[in-house]
Amino acid sequence: MIEYATWLGMDLVADKDLFWIAKEGLKAPLPENWKPCKTTDTDEIYYFNFATGESTWDHPCDEYYRTLYEKEKKSKLAEEKAGGDLKKKQAKKDVDELLGNGEKKKKKEKRRKSTCKSEHQPDASVVRAAHSYLPA
Repeated sequence: MIEYATWLGMDLVADKDLFWIAKEGLKAPLPENWKPCKTTDTDEIYYFNFATGESTWDHPCDEYYRTLYEKEKKSKLAEEKAGGDLKKKQAKKDVDELLGNGEKKKKKEKRRKSTCKSEHQPDASVVRAAHSYLPA
């Protein structure tokens, strides 16, 4: 299985979780009309499709398993990257909390909101004073 996994392009250390693809590929039956044959001079195995006349040195399903491995590998890397991004955000948040930056940001945001409020809403005493000058 190790040889086939390597042939598929697998990293024997990093892709251990994808060895199921190599195992499945080695057990794959031949598609309909395909038969293993031997060369007469060297006794090497090749595969021949008796319906189409096509022949190949590699198992007819090998390309399928190589493509499956590449797809699964890309998916695995994408998941790892997404997880890594979340870990980075969490680590930054943890550092901010340790340094007290989280509280500073909250206070700054609170101050900003109260400043915006006071800019748009007049003080209650000013409103009362303005009402006292209005005719009844």
